[in-house]
Amino acid sequence: MSYTIEVRAVDAYGKRSNPATATGTPAVTPDTSWKKPLTGVFDDFSDVTTLTRRWHLSGYQGCVDAGSGGGGLTIGLECGTDQAVLRARSRIELASNEELGRIAVVTDAAGPGGQLTIDLSPGPVDRVGPALPPGTVQIVVDDQGARVLAADDVPRVSGSRPPVVVQRGVGVPHRFEVVLATSGITVLQDGREIGFGGIVPSWRSASVLYGFQGPAGLKSRVFVGAAGFSGPASEVPPVSEESLVPATLRALGPGEGAPGIGISRKPLTGAVSARYIATVQAGDGLDPSGLSVQLGDTSYPLAQAVPGPVPAGSVTTVYADLPAALLGLGGPDQLSPYVLRSARGQASIVESYLEIRHSGPVPPGAPGAALQPAPAVVQLPRIAVKESEDSGRVVLDVVLDGRYSQEVAGVAGFQVWLDGQLVAGQPTDADGPGLGGHYTVVFSAGSLSRGKHTFDVREYPVDGSKPPTSVLKDVTVT
Repeated sequence: MSYTIEVRAVDAYGKRSNPATATGTPAVTPDTSWKKPLTGVFDDFSDVTTLTRRWHLSGYQGCVDAGSGGGGLTIGLECGTDQAVLRARSRIELASNEELGRIAVVTDAAGPGGQLTIDLSPGPVDRVGPALPPGTVQIVVDDQGARVLAADDVPRVSGSRPPVVVQRGVGVPHRFEVVLATSGITVLQDGREIGFGGIVPSWRSASVLYGFQGPAGLKSRVFVGAAGFSGPASEVPPVSEESLVPATLRALGPGEGAPGIGISRKPLTGAVSARYIATVQAGDGLDPSGLSVQLGDTSYPLAQAVPGPVPAGSVTTVYADLPAALLGLGGPDQLSPYVLRSARGQASIVESYLEIRHSGPVPPGAPGAALQPAPAVVQLPRIAVKESEDSGRVVLDVVLDGRYSQEVAGVAGFQVWLDGQLVAGQPTDADGPGLGGHYTVVFSAGSLSRGKHTFDVREYPVDGSKPPTSVLKDVTVT
């Protein structure tokens, strides 16, 4: 069956162009050959209700949610600056061939202003900070292109290739593949090479992390259509997770008093085993070997998933296997207080949870058994205002930029207010809702007195029940 598609351009004032048309017939069977090497793990996220049994989703509490949508996994990034990270519970095992391994993901995360990262770590870390831990390899794809990075101790080989910068649209999924070979690491987008690094890790097995980040300062929603990697398949024991909220995010000193806030022991009762896991951000002078977690009256020393120093501002994943005494039916209902302690240096908790292993299938309703769908994110275009003076005139350069919004809210127009008074307005819905644009507002010489003035540019949605957004710009006329 053939389809005809019409595409119309929308200018800065809401005018629609005549349509450009194209007719075509979709392929009867899509190309799925790229999936064949992904023998270690492959997930098309057709059932996200049990996502946490195969993956750990890391993110700041209240900032990241996930669920089904669009035929895959949707991840909501609610705080504008957070990164969501998916870590597979299985590890990639490298082969002994010229091609050592292959990792793939289908996502729209690398669109305008967004970023996709793929981290390979010798240990089961949940997040990788700005300072790469020992043995870590990181692939970054964003507006600047694709880059292959590695910690200082990872072996390098000779060879380089010119970088390729590819333009990507908002909300358009692409297939990204990372090919590890004896000659280096190649990054592919939809089968085309976009990056290369002369890096060959010395480890034979690693944890695989996929990081997704939206445009800075905006709520966004990321689509993940599939993810996986090569190597032998391994069975993942039935596990669930219980997210934890500490009494204080700041790590306390060894003898410092703790607030009387703890956690319930109920999720632990009857478990085969349980592990406490936390992502910790380092402050000044942190020695990770001095970290411990206090649960009730007992403190447990924490080990790093990847041992090594952690510079201030970076993160490390730490863990402690909990004793069998906490898993039995007897014992207190609450473990209070729950705090992180540091014997040497400052630290704070980014995320913490219990990874609970069960003897059989994860019981219905167990922590992490289901995820709610991520809500749609509809936003007005981002406002950017620049000012300049030209022969005594004040010129405002106003941009309503909808490129970073996956679902753009229609724009009725914008207004310019000067020192609390309305001085200009521009409708942008001539033939229908506007989608943003570039505008120049000129104030003639002498119309503004000398000194400091404040411009307020307000953008109004077509939906009158929604409030406008605005940006303030201070200008000094000389």
